Amino acid sequence: MRVGFVIIARMKSTRLPKKTTLKINGKEIISLMIERLKLSPLLDEIIVATSTNPDDGVLCELAEKNRVKCFKGSEDDVLERMYLAAKEFDLDYVVHVTGDCPLVSFDFIGKVIEEYKKTCADLITTFDLPHGFFLYGLKPEALKKVLEMKSQKDTEVWMRYFSDTRVFKIINLKTPEELKKPNFRLTLDYPEDFEFFKALFKGLGKNAHKKTTNEIITFLDKHPKIVEINEHCEAMYKKRWDAQNKAIKLK
Repeated sequence: MRVGFVIIARMKSTRLPKKTTLKINGKEIISLMIERLKLSPLLDEIIVATSTNPDDGVLCELAEKNRVKCFKGSEDDVLERMYLAAKEFDLDYVVHVTGDCPLVSFDFIGKVIEEYKKTCADLITTFDLPHGFFLYGLKPEALKKVLEMKSQKDTEVWMRYFSDTRVFKIINLKTPEELKKPNFRLTLDYPEDFEFFKALFKGLGKNAHKKTTNEIITFLDKHPKIVEINEHCEAMYKKRWDAQNKAIKLK
């Protein structure tokens, strides 16, 4: 079974322009993320899936620099881009998150794959992990089916295409209680998020981006002042996400 990690990334963010190329310790956010994903021995490919917009060309350059694949597709149809990337690189299974999560839980990739092998679920989520750690596992066949069912071109937010159609098997992986931290925010959307990551990387020290999920959560438990830097941003993000989610239309 060929497993690929598909990183969805663009340069068009309005809240934090060019966020995936912002640097911490001299390395771009997306480069740190790629290095982290390479710690997993279970991935046959790591793919940066961006768009055909010339402004996004820098992301393909960074993919090449980090010796991973790049795919260029639709600017707004994230689901189509993900599916075509999976098809292009002959993937049997897709693990996915967006390119603004530099500390994504590489150590949970195996758990997602194991659950898929047991259940053949169309979509596997890890929503009980803090935002920025969680990831998705997707069957390419399920992505293809969604593309046939949806009526919108903009699929930046896409969860309801799976949950509301009632034709997909969805499993949310159980998370140990000590890792459930709903007030922790480890994704990059606002300037405060960038300040949070700079403080976190400084606190974690050398090779911060290679720490395990448990090590990072343990550190943040001991340093609540760092958590407070961007804690309030989650409510703003969720309000925007909810509005986009409600706007989804099904055929």
